[in-house]
Amino acid sequence: MKFRIIVLILIIVTAITACTNGEKKENKLTVENVITAIRAEGPELLSKGQLDDEFVVLNKVKPNVFSIGSPIEDTAKLENIHVYIFDSEQARKDGLITFNKHLETAKLAFYVKAYEQKNALVIYYSLLEKDSKFGDKIQRAMEKL
Repeated sequence: MKFRIIVLILIIVTAITACTNGEKKENKLTVENVITAIRAEGPELLSKGQLDDEFVVLNKVKPNVFSIGSPIEDTAKLENIHVYIFDSEQARKDGLITFNKHLETAKLAFYVKAYEQKNALVIYYSLLEKDSKFGDKIQRAMEKL
């Protein structure tokens, strides 16, 4: 009789544990995750800090800005990336919509490409419209996250 009670308790504990562990836990990225992944693909990144300009703040999220280049590149020709970390994937999607609305009225000297993964958004400001220097590397890095 005691054996049956112990087995019944174990079954109940197992069922409760399985139910609570089955909840989907969102795996959020950090700026460090994104930067480490991009650096692993080869480009060097130099932090320029966070920007507070109303054009680049997306839904109250300030971007971390980095110059992106190669070690032998002329520093005058460095391009930039803006790394946004949102609270959720939906917030990231909303942020990209806001960014695209800003682009409709902006006159930029750069070509802009967005890369998304989970709650992270990377905006790459390239000097070249096609065959950008780091677009493929950023894309691979984001896919690995």
